[in-house]
Amino acid sequence: MYRFYLSKKIEDPQQIIINNKEIIKKITKVLRKSVGDTFILFDDQAEEYEVKLTEIKKDQIICQAISRNFIDRELALEINLYQSLLKKDKFELVLQKATEIGVKKIIPIISENCIVKDLSKTKISRYEKILTEATMQSGGKITPELNQVLDFEKAIAELNTEDFNLIAHEREQDNKLINILQNNNFKKINLFIGPEGGFSEQEINLAQRYSVLSFSLGKRILRAETAALVACGTISQIFIN
Repeated sequence: MYRFYLSKKIEDPQQIIINNKEIIKKITKVLRKSVGDTFILFDDQAEEYEVKLTEIKKDQIICQAISRNFIDRELALEINLYQSLLKKDKFELVLQKATEIGVKKIIPIISENCIVKDLSKTKISRYEKILTEATMQSGGKITPELNQVLDFEKAIAELNTEDFNLIAHEREQDNKLINILQNNNFKKINLFIGPEGGFSEQEINLAQRYSVLSFSLGKRILRAETAALVACGTISQIFIN
């Protein structure tokens, strides 16, 4: 069943008014829904409802809740992905798939080997749309937060030492990610993934001075976008509800 995200709390489940033009177009023009048809709505409070379409107007549609769902599809811990900026398609892939996996927050960072150095308002708007659509597609209830861009050094310095802080490093020999995750009861993992070319030695050394643990994803050298998704996927499978 099709799912749609409302960026505000559903106050009255018996009369849900949808004003979002894109959602209205999708429901009425693309899916060709009519009065009496049903679909799923969820809001920024993680409430999910099966609703019936009761009225279609030019600039809004009105729905009525049939049932309220309490399905929990979120991970048992919080993954915050500190992803070095990548070229457009690669960064969009990470955003989409990390959302499907269940990452809670994505913090774009600028590290030494980044080719992309900033994000325009247009890109941010597009990225937020990708996060919303991936949340709807995957059955998630909470759309990941896309934070402002941070310099690597600032991101490292602002970490909470009570969290489990990890950084991917292709030259790490001892700490395999799967091993360091076993038999630990983490509540929050802050995961740093580098750009094309990885993190520099100076950046790895800085991270280690802040007690960020470097880890390996195996003997092969993975592309940045692949490393992000393998790492997030590995964590999610260990801490799945």
